[in-house]
Amino acid sequence: MAGRIRGIDVVVFSIICTIGVYTGTRFFEPIVIDQLKKDGGLRSDVEIPQYDEEGNPVLPKSMLQLREELGQVLKEDKLAREQQAKKKD
Repeated sequence: MAGRIRGIDVVVFSIICTIGVYTGTRFFEPIVIDQLKKDGGLRSDVEIPQYDEEGNPVLPKSMLQLREELGQVLKEDKLAREQQAKKKD
């Protein structure tokens, strides 16, 4: 019984490996990109994420801007539906 691999062991091992790869990639990505910039090895045809001095990703738009844009789109959609309903009547 000790030599058998149980299904739950495989699932747990897979989850741990996935989390390890993901967190390792997130940790080393800013370091690797910074070194490639210094060496001049970055490709120009691929969009490179921007990071601040602490290694945190710099988001192109803040959540407040996205919320405002979503509100505007929803408002326009609501007006379009109201106009469509009036045309049917």
